[in-house]
Amino acid sequence: MSDVHVLTTGEAARYCGVNFRTVIRWIERGQLKAYKLPGRGDHRICVDDFVGFLRDNAMPVPAELGAATRKILLVADSPELVAARQLLQQAGGEVDVAGDSFSAGALLATAKPAMLVLDTNLEGVNGFQILDAIRSRSEFASLSVLVVAPQGETNQQRWLDAGADAVVAAACDRNELVGRINLLLDA
Repeated sequence: MSDVHVLTTGEAARYCGVNFRTVIRWIERGQLKAYKLPGRGDHRICVDDFVGFLRDNAMPVPAELGAATRKILLVADSPELVAARQLLQQAGGEVDVAGDSFSAGALLATAKPAMLVLDTNLEGVNGFQILDAIRSRSEFASLSVLVVAPQGETNQQRWLDAGADAVVAAACDRNELVGRINLLLDA
């Protein structure tokens, strides 16, 4: 996995095959999120923001940058879901597991995952509150959320309305879960 976390305007331009001034115009127009360094005022672009920009504009994502967007936070304690970790890692994902909402919050802030897999069967977790908290914060705007619905849940639409990108049943097959995660990460 690449250790690159930020790009210069020149590096972003090379990935896009454009002049660095074009990248600066994208930044100035608000199309590409970036920050300015103190002093000369050079721009730096976070890799996650750049990859999001490329995807939003139907541009190809370089393999070395795409790998950075395969971080997954699995909030679960059931053996079946935790066992899915190995399958996700084999599919090229970098997976962190949190067994409670406190650990999940800490990992969301530090690991900056591209996807959250939320097991709503977890003891002491209110999935709707977590979705509301995530969707109300701009730094998680690009975070994909897959909800593992509670046992016996028949109305999956309410999870989608609450902010989930996809919902799977708690009793789903591990391969189905991994397939759904890969679809969301590659979207």
